Formats: sequence, C-alpha cells, structure tokens
Amino acid sequence: MKLNKRILAIISGASLAFCLTACKLPFLSNTNETETSSISYIAFENSASTTGEIIAYIQSALDNNEESCEIFVSDESLINAEDWLSSLSGLEQLSCEYRRVKNGYNLVVTFTRWDNYAIVNAYKNSDTSELNERQLALYNKYLEILGEVTSSSNSDYENELAIHDYLVENITYVDHGDNSFNAYQALINGEAVCSGYTECFKTLLDMLGINNYTISGVAGDQAHIWNVVELDGEWYQVDVTWDDPVNSNSDYIQHYYFNITAEDMAIDHTWDTDTYPKNTVTGTKYSYANAENLKKITAQTDLNNYIVSNIRKRATSIEFTTTDTFDLAAAVKRAGVQLSYSYKDVERSDYVFYVVNFNYE
Repeated sequence: MKLNKRILAIISGASLAFCLTACKLPFLSNTNETETSSISYIAFENSASTTGEIIAYIQSALDNNEESCEIFVSDESLINAEDWLSSLSGLEQLSCEYRRVKNGYNLVVTFTRWDNYAIVNAYKNSDTSELNERQLALYNKYLEILGEVTSSSNSDYENELAIHDYLVENITYVDHGDNSFNAYQALINGEAVCSGYTECFKTLLDMLGINNYTISGVAGDQAHIWNVVELDGEWYQVDVTWDDPVNSNSDYIQHYYFNITAEDMAIDHTWDTDTYPKNTVTGTKYSYANAENLKKITAQTDLNNYIVSNIRKRATSIEFTTTDTFDLAAAVKRAGVQLSYSYKDVERSDYVFYVVNFNYE
C-alpha cells in the first residue's frame, strides 16, 4: 500500500528529497548576489492566503497542462507540500522553491504528473500525437482493457465493477520502490503498489466519463491512496489495492472495499476529513452488497439452508451479509459432505460481509 509520491525541496541550488514531508524554506533571510535562485524579488501576481487557494492554483496549472506555477504567500505556515500532495490527484512528484520577498514569500511549484493526464486528453480528443512512447503503449493497453471488459450497453456500475475485477486479477502487489508506483508498471509489467492500482482505476473511469477523484491518507500504518467514484449522484469509496490480497492462491475476487461509504472506509483508513468530509460519501444503492443483492442472513436457520444449498451445488465461494453472529461450522456440518473451508469476515458500520470458500475432497 506504499504511496510513492515524492516532494523535492530545492535549497540554495541543492536538491533534497523527502517522502511525504513538508517542504523547507530555503531563503529565510535576504539573498545576495552569490545565491543561484532565479526567483523574482517582486511578489508574484497569483496570491494565496489559504491552503485551498494554493491547491487551486496548482490544480489549474495541471488542468491547463502546465508543468509549474508561481504563487505569492504572506503566511509562512501555508508552505507545506504534504498538504498539497494529499489534496491533489495525479501527481507523481512535486518540487518547490521559495524566496523571501517583501511581506512574504515567492513560491515556484513544479510537478510531474501521472500519465493519466496526457492519456485521458488524448482519448477525449482522439489525438495521440502528443504522447511519448511509454504513454502510447499504456494508452493502447487501456483501450484493450476497455474493449475486453466494458461495454456501452453496460451501466456505469457494471463497467466500474468489471474494471475493478480486471485490475485485481491482472496486477500483483509488489513494492520495488520507485519502479512500482505508476500505471505503466501496473499494466505493462503487472506489478505495482497502491498508486499504480489507483492511477489505472482512475484513468479507465475517466476514459468512460465516470466522475471520480483520488484520496490520500493512511491505511495499515502506511501512506496510501485510493479512489472515490460518483454513480447517479451518489459518491462511493473504492480501494482496489486492498481488494487484491497479497500471496493469495484463491481465484475469488474480493469486493470488501468496492463502493463503500466513507464511514465504512474509515474503519481501517484515515484521511484529512476537513478536505474530504465523510458526509459527502454516503452512497449505498451501488454498494457491492446492495447492487449484487447479496444474501442477508438474519437467523441460524437462514445460514444453515444457504450453506447446505450451495454445498450441494458444489459452489466454490459464497458471499453474504449479516448483522448478528451465527455458527458457520454447524451450518457446514449439516451438509454432510467431506470438504474443507475457509472464510473471511469484514466489519462494516451496519453489517458484516462474509465470504466462504469451499474445497471439496
């Protein structure tokens, strides 16, 4: 789940790299002629008095396919690149250089985007002439995936689910450091960390015109990134990475983190809820449990009948939800069939999601 976003702080001409840490102020006193910075002493025209305004300037530059932006800030406490990275989608690397000027600081922010930006623009404009060799290979792979698993006759939910399942099936979670954090590594080499899964998912949804964005936070005590998706005016969170179990030999595709509410994601994920409030992501119509009409177990008799029926059909996996605790072992025993089984249950705010896998002897 490692999130490989990088921040570079340029200090007196020397480059220092930080991983999710605040940028430093290189010029805390008046500069002199020997210093190498080319930043103007005259306050930049774009002025920001809040973190939100800084982020808006950077986002505008990204939307306009620019590689940097210039901002004047009067409050030193606003200069925190970690805040900017956690609030912006599609950035691989961000660098910042500052100079103290009259009444504040001139800030130059330079960034490297995901391939997502160029690829989605090429797709929307039907023009790949601006793509480099790597981006073109990735673009063609995206087209192949869309042609293989999605259809214009499907609902947005059906296409979203198909993309989720494709990524889980075809990417392996492997951390090779900087070589495993992007979509190219995920789709062309089949290995990635969370940012690779997230970029792939976002790009494919963008190409289909499904509104979505990414959110950064912490999960499993590590920096992490995942997706937020809009369907029929309601928002859902999706963590494709956490639906891809490490070292699993099962053919079953997990959906524990597919289209859940922010409240449910917050059970084991954390993020800046001032920037991304929980009450804006409350969709339930297209939660996996509701959209797939999963069996709701309300009594031991229900569980017994459901388990026995599926074992007699020699089902290899079953899914169901419950709001209570029942005896799974007793239900399996009632089937009278020689088999082994395993199960996983994941807590949600108002139910528990169970998956049971059967291995017949």
